[in-house]
Amino acid sequence: MTLNFAELTQKMRAGARPDEEDILAVLEAGPGATFALVEFASEFRRMFFQNTLEVTNLLTPAGKVPPAPVDEGAVVTVGAGESTAELAAAIIQAGQAEDSGLVTVNYKVPDADDEASSADSLTPMYCLRVLAAVRLVSVAKSVRVGQGRDLHLRSLQALAMHVLDSLQLRDYRESEAAGIFDDLKLIRDAGLSVNGAEGRDLEAEYITYLESEGVEDARATAEAILAGTENLGGGGCGGNCSCGSGGCGGR
Repeated sequence: MTLNFAELTQKMRAGARPDEEDILAVLEAGPGATFALVEFASEFRRMFFQNTLEVTNLLTPAGKVPPAPVDEGAVVTVGAGESTAELAAAIIQAGQAEDSGLVTVNYKVPDADDEASSADSLTPMYCLRVLAAVRLVSVAKSVRVGQGRDLHLRSLQALAMHVLDSLQLRDYRESEAAGIFDDLKLIRDAGLSVNGAEGRDLEAEYITYLESEGVEDARATAEAILAGTENLGGGGCGGNCSCGSGGCGGR
């Protein structure tokens, strides 16, 4: 199905919501259209959430990590064997759910013992279009990216920040300390303000927290990443397109 971007934008700016065929066309769009879709979706993110971001596991002022939120709202799972048409239907269904103001997008993370699965074929560009599609359907709902963010979006996480308004910082026990500071840099570079962090120095707080957890090089890691002198993130984005990483993939 071919995406008619001009028709979609005109339709939505007139107050209509995208239907399943529209979302299928968004998911199947090419790399060139992806960036325009993200820019369009970001208009709705700014309209309803301005430049704020919810961090679900933000350190408390006392330096403690809160428990993970139980409520994920309406969940959209990507890479679990679904067809693109099935995913489009799931995105529409999540947007129409009246019992929740939250949509969580989870990208399938293959287990070490898993054989080749549909998650292996996910490209960062496709995963980015999924987020754009969710935002276009759920314009006023909170859109959270859950598991698999760094694995599947890779360097396109920076663009994803303009579509989503809620995320969880990576756990240092799973990604090492660099993961937390990579995430803080993403937030800072996107010009976003973290809800509940007004007047706080999150970078200093996480250095103190990690040092209390026995991460001796926390300060050096933070300084290297936040100064932009070292790229400890998750590689390229999978192809040759305008993000400049040489890896967004053609899907």
